[in-house]
Amino acid sequence: MRRKPTILSTPQQKKINYLQYRFTPYFLILLFVLGGAVFRWYLLTEWPWYFHVMSFFGQFVMMTIIWHLIVWLNKRLETRFPFEEGPLQRMFLQILFTLLILSPIVAIGLKVTRPIWPVGVNDMVVGVTLFLFTIVIILFNFSFYAAYFFTNWQESVEERAALEIQAAQLQREKFDLQYHQLKNQVNPHYLFNTLTSLDGLIHTNPELASEFVRHMAKVYRYVLQHKENEVVSLDEELEFISHYIELLQIRYGAGINIHHNISAAAKERGIVMVTTQMLIDNAIKHNIINPNHPLKIIIWDEGDYLQVYNNKQLRRQIETSNKQGLAQLQQLYSYHSGKPVIIDDNDEHFTIKIPLL
Repeated sequence: MRRKPTILSTPQQKKINYLQYRFTPYFLILLFVLGGAVFRWYLLTEWPWYFHVMSFFGQFVMMTIIWHLIVWLNKRLETRFPFEEGPLQRMFLQILFTLLILSPIVAIGLKVTRPIWPVGVNDMVVGVTLFLFTIVIILFNFSFYAAYFFTNWQESVEERAALEIQAAQLQREKFDLQYHQLKNQVNPHYLFNTLTSLDGLIHTNPELASEFVRHMAKVYRYVLQHKENEVVSLDEELEFISHYIELLQIRYGAGINIHHNISAAAKERGIVMVTTQMLIDNAIKHNIINPNHPLKIIIWDEGDYLQVYNNKQLRRQIETSNKQGLAQLQQLYSYHSGKPVIIDDNDEHFTIKIPLL
């Protein structure tokens, strides 16, 4: 039987996405600042160790503040300049406003800390630092939008997958409903025919009528016992079908010849309930039953398939055929097995191969 894929529930996936979106920036900032600290350690060997430590923590705090500033600006700009209406314009405005807000803060910080600058930090170093700072601001904004795009893409993929799963479930429910409708169509039709036959037997052969009722009771007991089970063992199905065949033999006599040859291994496999009854009824519905030319139905297993064969002696007109029964059975089995239902239809015989589950 085909196994259903296991997927994360939507709340679980949303929680994972939230944690990724929330903590990934801090991790990347930490890596960036750590890389800068290592570079600074080898470049500025004259700095005392505590300057390196202070610079590390100062840069981490500063970049964290910048990241939160970018997030805050994004929320404010989204109401006035939605990103979808102009992505390039929005990115330019976000970078511009970030620099405008940080410029006076950086200028004041440089002025206040100038007296304690280490030896070797001149105007050229400050200029290069400011240039690199501007590049970092731009990269931070691009990183924000990269994360924004990735998150939206991931959510769209998950939503599409959820919709596909929902559609598959609805389709499965549709096929299940069609299957139960098909069973409900078979049972009343079968009940009408059997009761008609029973009425005739009661007057002509009471002893045979009694045997007919016993087989009929066992057929319906099987249907009632397994009405909630879509799949049953082939052994159970064969026990049921043996009683059903007896009813058909009593009704049609020499006009029909049904027998089966099933291996012990196949009997342990599964089958959709009343499949064999549907296929036998399908053969009876489409073919002439005549004692001089009996309808032959043979059921056997071969490999992973149960095969149901009948010779063809087609009726000229079929009153109740809508040609949907076999199609619905094929669709239903597609959910239970990776192997298809195979139909071999030629001028002399009709064979349908059902995958064992």
